[in-house]
Amino acid sequence: MDNKIKTLIMIATFIFCHYVMRYFWGAGWSEFLLAQDQQSHLLLTPAKYLFIYGPLVLVATLLFKQVELLEILGLKIEGFKNYFLAAVVCCLPMTLGYAYLSSELNLELSGIMVGSVYAGVFEEILFRAVLFGVLFRYCRLGFIPAALVSSVIFGMGHIYQGHDALSAFASFAVTSVAGTWFAWLFCESGYRIWFPLWMHIFMNASYGIFGMSGGAAGDLEGNIFKASSIILSLVYINLLVRRGKKREITLASLWKNQSIENSLTPQYS
Repeated sequence: MDNKIKTLIMIATFIFCHYVMRYFWGAGWSEFLLAQDQQSHLLLTPAKYLFIYGPLVLVATLLFKQVELLEILGLKIEGFKNYFLAAVVCCLPMTLGYAYLSSELNLELSGIMVGSVYAGVFEEILFRAVLFGVLFRYCRLGFIPAALVSSVIFGMGHIYQGHDALSAFASFAVTSVAGTWFAWLFCESGYRIWFPLWMHIFMNASYGIFGMSGGAAGDLEGNIFKASSIILSLVYINLLVRRGKKREITLASLWKNQSIENSLTPQYS
């Protein structure tokens, strides 16, 4: 099957999942799961993610049967420990900064799990590894178009964090850029989801635990500390490159991915 057709199928499937599958999620299921987890969303949230986006993973595995499922999901174990430690170091200034600025402390387990762990795990695997990763690595879209598809939809999912038109647009813009940054981290981390996943979890956790205001767009002081973590992540990737890691995103891959290593070998076409 032609890569252009596979690209259209992947995008159409994601749009179907994102905007249509949620309407098949019955209110009765939510009521049942909320009753089981005492309204904490600890059961409801992962069940809903899996129900809504399960077809996307299924279609990706059917389109690229020759690729291991763990590879599509970005969950190969290589680098797990190193990327975890790197994310801890990168997010430490942001965490300490938020602790300094905040007068709140929210250590409720359900809030951390739902707002930080679930958000980081499911959004990075689904938006970055599966949607962006398949479009870039196997459908051979360039980094910019592949990232735009996933990041714009990712950003639209955060519009609700704005309280008026301007703040809603700011939330959309900031999270769209964040989605592109996470996609870049995914590529430059050897197509393993661990580094962007841990960064996402730790940044969300810092934001939630210390009750930082301003939605996804944040405020000036908070954004300064957030920027420090982003800059440290760039420094970390640059250190990996200086130690011999191949740079994945170059001018040649911005509009069309021409890397042989990321394409499917002829016998599988």
